[in-house]
Amino acid sequence: MTTRRKKLPALISVPHGGTFIPEHLRSRCLLTDLDVALDGDTWTKQLFNFRGLTEEFLVMEAARIVVDLNREPTDRPPENPDGVVKTLTVTGKRIWEEDLTASETDELIHQWYEPYHEQLMNASLNPAVKIAFDCHTMLDVGPAKGKREWEARPLFCISNRGITGGEAGGETVTAEPELMQRLKELLEETFVEEADHTVPLVAVNEPFFGGFITRSHGKRSDIPWIQLEINRRLYLPETAGVLPSEAEVMRMNMLRNKLYEVFMQLTAEEVPAPVDEKSIS
Repeated sequence: MTTRRKKLPALISVPHGGTFIPEHLRSRCLLTDLDVALDGDTWTKQLFNFRGLTEEFLVMEAARIVVDLNREPTDRPPENPDGVVKTLTVTGKRIWEEDLTASETDELIHQWYEPYHEQLMNASLNPAVKIAFDCHTMLDVGPAKGKREWEARPLFCISNRGITGGEAGGETVTAEPELMQRLKELLEETFVEEADHTVPLVAVNEPFFGGFITRSHGKRSDIPWIQLEINRRLYLPETAGVLPSEAEVMRMNMLRNKLYEVFMQLTAEEVPAPVDEKSIS
């Protein structure tokens, strides 16, 4: 008999796990189904499937190329080809035969973006929720900040809009530094067998220090918000398909079970709410 597991007192958000392209846009898309899957956070609907295991769980069905929930709604092409809607993939492939118009972008924001952010806000108000995790994956080797070359990434990156110790830099953090350090310790203890010593096992705010979701909701929330990035080399084979194989699903289930234990241990301890430094005189 399977033991029923306790629900995490957490909000889990998976904003880049979808692959759906609206029918009226599909004929203009130049990408294959595999291209679409790889340009999002590949297979994260399976990897972060905490449905039934957490108090609040949200996943976006629309593909990241259609609408990116982790961008400001005013962050758009042509100024930014990687904005709230895309014109290029992360590897530089052109996405649309004809780029989306301003009115099409507005409609996508109204249909997909605004409802998701409203659901996030409502979910964060659930009194049973003690912490929020915005869950992503990252390329094993990706663009370096402020450099032309690409660099190897850590196996995990946790972010609170701060600096590499978790302390505040240029803005208020979305989770206290002590909480970030405790999460780092728990991840390192739990995933020690994955370490290969060529890259850090867990990095804080490097290479990512948190996106629009953690920033916008962290500012308006009384609970901590943490962005979690998992290196795709932990679960994604060199030759990936649109959907994972049975063996790959088993691998992701193992990773998710370990994450569940980390989250449960973290939330079993006292979770400090983020402090608004501007309110301290």
